[in-house]
Amino acid sequence: MKKLILALLAVATVGSASAQKNSFLVYGNAGVNWAKTDNGVNNGTNEGTNWNITPGVGFQFNNHLTVGLQGGYGANKDVTTALNNKNTMTGREWQAGAFFRYTQNLNSTFFFWTQLDLSYVSGKSTNEVINTSGTVTTVTNPAGLNNDMYNGFQAMLMPAIGVNVHKGLALNFGIGGLGYRTVSYDKNPTTINNFGVTFGQQFNFGISKNFGCNCGKSRGHREPGMEHRKHKKMTDEDDE
Repeated sequence: MKKLILALLAVATVGSASAQKNSFLVYGNAGVNWAKTDNGVNNGTNEGTNWNITPGVGFQFNNHLTVGLQGGYGANKDVTTALNNKNTMTGREWQAGAFFRYTQNLNSTFFFWTQLDLSYVSGKSTNEVINTSGTVTTVTNPAGLNNDMYNGFQAMLMPAIGVNVHKGLALNFGIGGLGYRTVSYDKNPTTINNFGVTFGQQFNFGISKNFGCNCGKSRGHREPGMEHRKHKKMTDEDDE
């Protein structure tokens, strides 16, 4: 077992390489967020779930800065239960925009990055209220909230840890971030502004790949000044 662990560590160290400048980055992230709140006997409970998928492609100008385009699709569901009422709100949303990523290598295997997403967002929300009183059940859809469309803008700042696994291929892990968004609804002309902190409430997993970074080439170990000594030796041989 000990030999197997050492072998896996050796493969991860030799086969991985940090992303390099003048390379193309392609990534895909997936996130899920779930929360449940107990509001007491009289106020019931609130349960919310949302998920999203956000792919992107960019160009890495140097060893730290990457700029590109990103998009995504997500869905959410919030259920509030109180006494004889059950309110269910669902939504679907897509986004598109630009991203800016700063990467800092920790060693040959691990790296840290922070990404800022600036996006145009558009979506659809629905609301259903079920009122149960005795044996009578009624379903209502409040005016202005049923099948309403919205659009707006959002900014998200997300830190993450990356693990190089093989030739520019990396796994990425995050636990939330900071976000601001403003959206306007169509049927119910209302503008909503939100600022959110999701650290510890959201888990993100992603895969990224750098193309054109020569990550698979093995250059071996070189001491400082090695190239100079090699050039000097070739010059001495030519003089003989």
